[in-house]
Amino acid sequence: MRRILVLGDAHIPTRRDAIPDEFYKHIESTDYDIAFITGDLVRMSAFKEAIPELPTSYYVRGNMDFHTEHPFHHEIRVEQFSFLLLHGTQLRPRGNIEQLWEILQEVNLDVAVHGHTHRADIQLYRDRLFLNPGTISGATGGWPGRDDASFIEIEVDNFTMRVTLFMTDWSVIKQSEMRFQKQDGHIIQIR
Repeated sequence: MRRILVLGDAHIPTRRDAIPDEFYKHIESTDYDIAFITGDLVRMSAFKEAIPELPTSYYVRGNMDFHTEHPFHHEIRVEQFSFLLLHGTQLRPRGNIEQLWEILQEVNLDVAVHGHTHRADIQLYRDRLFLNPGTISGATGGWPGRDDASFIEIEVDNFTMRVTLFMTDWSVIKQSEMRFQKQDGHIIQIR
């Protein structure tokens, strides 16, 4: 079994300067194998100061990551699942699942992990899975203040996957969980 931390859109230090304390404690106390980072961290040094030490991490470049060498996408295999990691700047409109589905079909991958919208989402669409961790820091889409903060945790065990969304409105932390399985090249939701 492999445990994956998925987060992004921190916008540190331009829009936010920290992540929720409870998120920090949870990430620090969990033994992750890999981290998928969807970009828009803004300043890597400030981002790394705001979060616990991460395991082996795959970073992609977001539209606000001006001084980075990170690629625009990664293709990663974990157990029997293949992942496409990208920020999502390329999608029109933002978060366009149909366009992402076409990209997954073209590169023959199972799961798209993307950001850019600042809205957490777990969506099974036409036998493929789409995961958006939202914003780990509660960064807004460009206006003052803060929004709900969120991240995703994935546990992969051979052909099965458990996806847990952690979200807070800054007073309550909520968790929701979904389970998926890969069968004959298709992803289905299971109970």
